[in-house]
Amino acid sequence: MKIDEGNVFEMMRLVLPEHRGAMSRYHNTKDRRTKPTLSQHEWEEMSYVISDAIDSASFVRLTLFGPIENEVCEGVPAMYAGELHLITDGGRRRIPVERLISVTGNDLHNW
Repeated sequence: MKIDEGNVFEMMRLVLPEHRGAMSRYHNTKDRRTKPTLSQHEWEEMSYVISDAIDSASFVRLTLFGPIENEVCEGVPAMYAGELHLITDGGRRRIPVERLISVTGNDLHNW
């Protein structure tokens, strides 16, 4: 059978291992997104909502940036050892502030 007759295994034999690795890296990175740049005002507004929720122990919804899709976390924020944590029904989770892109405040859930 000739290569141009549709024999996939025969065609793949011509791809060098370096090229196969490069193709794999390309397919893994082509769908990645870049993190949006937040203004100083947006950071201050998110900081205000979080600090208000910490003081009143109220519920917040945080959106964390992800290279493929965003992650949404819900719970009561708290500070432990100088880091932001979110207390949920499943326990406590550290929130990476560098991935934070959105915060919505109380009136979402009754604790």
